[in-house]
Amino acid sequence: MIAVAYPARLRYSLLGRPNPLAVWIGAEVLLAGLALVGVAAAAPLRREIALPWPGLSPDVALTAGLGFWLAFGLLGGLRAHERPGGSVMTFSMPFIVGGTVLGGPLAGALLGLVADLELRELRTVPWYGLLANHAVSIVSAVAAGLLGEVIRGPLQAALPGQAALALFLLAAAMAGTFAVTNLLMVIPTLALKGGIGLVEASRTYDASFRETSIGEGVLAWLMAATYLVLGWWATVACVALVLIVWQAHDASEALRHDPMTGLLNDRGFQPRLEAAVQQAEHGTRAAALLVLDLDRFWAVNDRQGYEAGDEVLRATASRLLASVRATDSVARNHRAGDEFSVLLEEVPDLATVRMVARRVHEGICRPIRLRRGDADTVAVGVSIGIVFIEPGATAPARVVTELAERRLQQAKASGQALVLEGDGVVDRATSDRRARQKRLARQPATRSGPVEGSLTVERSPGDALDP
Repeated sequence: MIAVAYPARLRYSLLGRPNPLAVWIGAEVLLAGLALVGVAAAAPLRREIALPWPGLSPDVALTAGLGFWLAFGLLGGLRAHERPGGSVMTFSMPFIVGGTVLGGPLAGALLGLVADLELRELRTVPWYGLLANHAVSIVSAVAAGLLGEVIRGPLQAALPGQAALALFLLAAAMAGTFAVTNLLMVIPTLALKGGIGLVEASRTYDASFRETSIGEGVLAWLMAATYLVLGWWATVACVALVLIVWQAHDASEALRHDPMTGLLNDRGFQPRLEAAVQQAEHGTRAAALLVLDLDRFWAVNDRQGYEAGDEVLRATASRLLASVRATDSVARNHRAGDEFSVLLEEVPDLATVRMVARRVHEGICRPIRLRRGDADTVAVGVSIGIVFIEPGATAPARVVTELAERRLQQAKASGQALVLEGDGVVDRATSDRRARQKRLARQPATRSGPVEGSLTVERSPGDALDP
């Protein structure tokens, strides 16, 4: 499940003139309140959620079962993970859906209210963000519970004598409804928060999230089934086993991220770049690659120490993430400790790339306040090499990276010169002649800014990058 990390500056919009994000948050909270009141009045708890403990009276077992699932649901907060772009992966879906399968919409609403609680949220999320995230869970759980009430009887009638299969299909349908409702409510939030379109925000949910959703849906069914057939202890045991498996998955995922900054590393960034280049080759989306290298970074290490240098790298990572959209990818390149890469996906034109590059440049060049070291603040510069990958370009990702690196070195050598004309993709048979002509005609440039240019294509067979 996805939660959103809300910016503190939204507080002023909520207290003053509302902006679209504030209005959307208010609508989410109002809808959740109505849903909670409605199911409390019209949808009593189902008996299946009663704690299967011998000797308990029906009413006590029902209350104890609800309490067990509410306490059990708090486990979801132990596995929350920050994601670049302002969202958080949580582990609450299987607990909410499993309890909703057993207890109905009312149990789902109550679980949605409490199962998302986790320490990060209590420490860093403002009150309106907390309300909005839990409102999404409540509405999603109620939607899943209402669907369950509609299809439970028909499934049992269609599958006589196959109660286990009916329960599996019921849990799968409810998990799918919960996930889809969650997406439909969170995608507009991310779009409004990041100033991006709905399509761009929807691509925040990558393949790993889809796989996790399927796994959590299956776990929700397993939890409900073992609770009914074996007892509460079996539900705890199966979750413990899944957590062990997912811990190994987390260890594998950590290999794709830089441990200091949390950004992608080369291993995590390269597949995204290759996918963007392939999409551009098919003519579907333009993209841009920015390669950045910090200026005067080693002076910080020499004068303030390596701990201060690490602070600068972490601050740079944070400012990079704040300068791009949730759908863009940011990496720290490990071949050079102070070098970063940014992949901008689905950009309309070179002017937009230039605007983002300048925003990145301005953000990184602002003074950085240190928590340790002799100086209160330090300042670094940044050189940027840019490649705009137009639809139809046929250069492979390796060539795009080499071109961006070459422009980065040109920027550093010329004092961050702005060179609008750049190497392109041309026909292999004429590449040598055109390269020779371009070298004779090219004049040095001295304008201020990042080095940039377009990666274009002449539509002829055998395209290759100019040497």
